Amino acid sequence: MCIMSSLANARQPVWLRLAGRALLAPALLLLSGGSAHAQQRNQLDPNETYRRLARERMEQTQRAMEETARRRFEEHKDESRFPSDAQAATKPGVVHAVSPAEQQALAHTEKGLDYFARNKYEQAIKEYDEAIRLDPQLAAAHNNMGSAYFALGRYDLAINAFNQAIQLDPNYGQAHFNLALTYLKLNRLQDADTALIAATKAYYITGDERLRAGDREAAEAAFKELLQIDPNYPPAHLRLGIIYNADHRYNEAAQAFKLVLKSQPQNAAAYENLGEAYYGQHKYADALEATAHAIKLQPRAPGAYYIAGLAYAALDQPDQARAACAKLTELHADEYAQLLAAVIAKQSPHKP
Repeated sequence: MCIMSSLANARQPVWLRLAGRALLAPALLLLSGGSAHAQQRNQLDPNETYRRLARERMEQTQRAMEETARRRFEEHKDESRFPSDAQAATKPGVVHAVSPAEQQALAHTEKGLDYFARNKYEQAIKEYDEAIRLDPQLAAAHNNMGSAYFALGRYDLAINAFNQAIQLDPNYGQAHFNLALTYLKLNRLQDADTALIAATKAYYITGDERLRAGDREAAEAAFKELLQIDPNYPPAHLRLGIIYNADHRYNEAAQAFKLVLKSQPQNAAAYENLGEAYYGQHKYADALEATAHAIKLQPRAPGAYYIAGLAYAALDQPDQARAACAKLTELHADEYAQLLAAVIAKQSPHKP
């Protein structure tokens, strides 16, 4: 649809406006005494939780592949690139093929994953150890080795392995989370608190980095991992909603923004993006109501006026749509104003 194309391409993504804000780390909520999270912690079975997370997420070979590709990215070189990068020769930066040692390390990591899935933890450790010998910088291998040590009850060795993974990749959220679970197992609650807060920050940073890079799938995974730690964390739900809007998953987006507003009823960005979700659902009256809240909270936010203008145009209310367009001009949001004017002209071609 032409209007939705304009909306998707013209609006500045909310995450750009939020990127400079400090992380609202739920430090006092994660494991503080008397809180809901503290009660959840007391009921947590680290073994069960760990094994489920290990199988579902941590033990994915893709993590190792992505990490290796990232480390092999170098500026202004074009030799030994992947065949799929043939068209990138004129671009500043090419992904290099992994070395034979790295390829072997990945192969041993895959074998370790297979052994782990079959509860053969000693064999898995041998494979991870060989992977690390071949490629000491492969953080995923250290993390996976920690999971195997944990499964065997060798918690000190697990802690060492997770810390090594974190040293290699400080934003490796799963390694921080696994470290926290290990500390919980040992009843080292202060250390668990610290590790969980670090995991929250790591997932948050990774998610925003992937969102900036346009990798919405990876960003979504990171923010969902963050919700393992705090299921009600508003910034994670806000960003997931933004991703859902970008993917035209408007029902999921609306639910995400409603969760944000449940705990942060004064969040203008959530109202604005909820308006976008309603617009995508063709719920134009609801979109106007949501953007009205956003404008009341943040009167100079052009995105809310733009969505409101689109909704007015869709409802065949050109005068109100033109008023929104005039406001965009007043705010010097010229690109928004031009796009909205084009939509109004298309919707009401015979009106001045």
